[in-house]
Amino acid sequence: LGRLLKPYGDLAFEDAVGIFTQTIKIGARCGIDLILIETMNDSYETKAAVLAAKENSSLPVFASNAYGEDGKLMTGATPQAMVAMLEGLGVDALGVNCSLGPDQLMGVVSEMIACSSTPVFAKPNAGLPVDKDGKTVYNILPHEFAQQMSEMARLGVSVLGGCCGTTPEYIREMVEATATIPLHKIVHRGQTLVSSYTHCVEIGKKPVLIGERINPTGKKRFKQALLEGDMDYILKEGLSQQEKGSHILDVNVGLPGIDEASVLEKTVFQLQAIIDLPLQIDTSDTAAMERAMRIYNGKAMINSVSGKEEVMHAVFPLVKKYGGVVVALTLDEAGIPATAEGRIAIAEKILKTAGE
Repeated sequence: LGRLLKPYGDLAFEDAVGIFTQTIKIGARCGIDLILIETMNDSYETKAAVLAAKENSSLPVFASNAYGEDGKLMTGATPQAMVAMLEGLGVDALGVNCSLGPDQLMGVVSEMIACSSTPVFAKPNAGLPVDKDGKTVYNILPHEFAQQMSEMARLGVSVLGGCCGTTPEYIREMVEATATIPLHKIVHRGQTLVSSYTHCVEIGKKPVLIGERINPTGKKRFKQALLEGDMDYILKEGLSQQEKGSHILDVNVGLPGIDEASVLEKTVFQLQAIIDLPLQIDTSDTAAMERAMRIYNGKAMINSVSGKEEVMHAVFPLVKKYGGVVVALTLDEAGIPATAEGRIAIAEKILKTAGE
């Protein structure tokens, strides 16, 4: 769009979704086969475009980002963070394009393949542009480009192409150089990742510390801040937990007498403006949950779902649409089972329903 989204720019998230929606609707009406979102250097704008595509068509969606020489997006996202978010949003393929040549993007592509259970594609530039006798030329020749793309194919890239500076000659030599390389089978990586707009936290390898101070339960001063709309106090609680080593922040603003959906949305948005930790969205109000998940810049933890049919059928469609890692409580309409076997049975029911 050429504009940064709030809080770093002046464009509201839903306005970005609306602008992309116009393009998507025209394309879908005209009979396109595929939506390719590319050259995105901001995770939030990428999410806006993917939501517009998903909400206004049933077409396959590919999403691609432009990474800098530091291996991150302009607004800070790592390749792993983008994989987590884009897989959560349900794209059909994800990858890299533009910005650099194949050799310089090899590290980014390797990181993506290491954590992606979705096909990865790559469309690098023919190197970096240089001025030569008043003309823009690129510093990688067709045969060099083809050889470097062969390396990407062997890494496990599923789709290869070229961006700025490439010509039919580049593509022809690339096709010839990769013709005998077998297509890698896509495997499920089995990683449980939550992400912010900069990085991921993996669940399962080592203890993960979740800060629980943004929660009114048993906290008189926090309740007062919620009732008075004292956002500064809430944000200071978030910063304090980050400084003390929390990996993820729980965000719960449920309190009688406030508009929970509005306050939760505002709190998630403002926390992400000053803190780069992934957030755990903690609410039993599914309207509040959806508003927070929609504007969340990453893949959130969701606290929580139980084995109650009504709860599962309210929460899981939201997680399917927006992505998320769900905290599951082994209780149902009959309460908390007295035996381990009873709790395991509820856990199995939750997993089965999630799969459906």
